[in-house]
Amino acid sequence: MADLQQRLRNLLFIVPYVVRHRGVPVEELAERLGISRTDLLKELDFLLMVGRPPFFPDDMVDIYHEGGRVFVNLHQSLENPPGLTAFEVVALATAAKLLLEDEGLGEAANPLEVAVSKIVDSLPAEARKLFDELSPRYVMLAGESGMAPQLEILRKAIDERREIELEYFAASRMETSSRTVRPYGLHLHRGFWYLAAHCLERESKRVFRLSRIRKISLSRRIFDPPEEGFNTADFVENSLTVPATGKKKVSIRFSAKMARWIQERWGPEYIKEELDGSIIAILHDVSDEFVLSYVASFGGDACIEEPPELALELKRQAVAALARYQ
Repeated sequence: MADLQQRLRNLLFIVPYVVRHRGVPVEELAERLGISRTDLLKELDFLLMVGRPPFFPDDMVDIYHEGGRVFVNLHQSLENPPGLTAFEVVALATAAKLLLEDEGLGEAANPLEVAVSKIVDSLPAEARKLFDELSPRYVMLAGESGMAPQLEILRKAIDERREIELEYFAASRMETSSRTVRPYGLHLHRGFWYLAAHCLERESKRVFRLSRIRKISLSRRIFDPPEEGFNTADFVENSLTVPATGKKKVSIRFSAKMARWIQERWGPEYIKEELDGSIIAILHDVSDEFVLSYVASFGGDACIEEPPELALELKRQAVAALARYQ
C-alpha cells in the first residue's frame, strides 16, 4: 500500500470524484488512483469509518460498490457549512497547513494555501496568535524520496547554529555549484520548502529551495545568529515576490475557465482581462524553469505569448513528452 501521504491524497480524491461521477466503475477508479482493485476496496471500507466517535459505518459517508460500480451518499449535515469554535478552526488550519508541506502537490498547493490564509484571517486575534505558535511545531515527514532527511539536517543546523555545505542547482543558470551557508530558518511557500541563509560565497543573504539541493552535509563550524529583528518568513516571501516591472518580460494567456483562479493568484497588478474572458498575466524577471513548468501544469488552458522562443521551448518539451507515450 502507498505511504501515508499518498494514501491521504487517495482518500481525499475518492469521495468528491465519486460524488461527481456516480456509479464510476471500480476498475476505472482504481486506475485513476494507480492502485490495485484489492487496495481500492480496502480504502472504500476504511472510508465507512469517517465520522464522529464511535465511528459507526455510514455516519457521515455511505460509500459502497454494487455491480462493479462505486456510489456515495453523503450525510445531510454535509450540505450545510459546519459551525466551528475558534479552537476547532485553529486545529483545522494547522492540519491543512501540514498538507502544504508535501512538495508533490506542486501548483495544487496554491488554492489550499489561499483557503488556509482565509481561514486564519477569520480568526480572532488570540486564536490567530495560537495558530502562529502551534503551526511551526508540526511537520509531516515524507517518505525516503521526500524532504525529511534534508529537513532533519537543516533543523539541527539552525538549532545548533552550524554551517552547512551544499551542492545546489541554480535554475536560472542551469548549473550546480558548491556553497557554504549559515542557515537562519525554514519557510514553506506555496507547497515548497525554502531555506533562508547567509551564503559565504556570495557574502549575502540568499533563499535556497530545498528540492534543488543535491547534497547536504553538516559542518562543525558555528556562527553567530542573524541580526536582531530578522524574520525568516518575511525574508523568503519578499525574495520570492515577482516584481511588477523588470528587464525580462513574460506574457502568459489563460483561458476564461482559469480566469477567476488567476485573478486570485496574481492580483490586478499582474493581469489584464481580455474581451473573450481570457486573462493575460505579465510577469517580470522569472526563471524559464518556472514559466515552463507553470504553464505546462495548466495543460491546454494556458500558453506563452512572449517571448516566442520560450513558447517554442515549451512546444519542444511537450512534443518530446508526447513521443514517450507513443
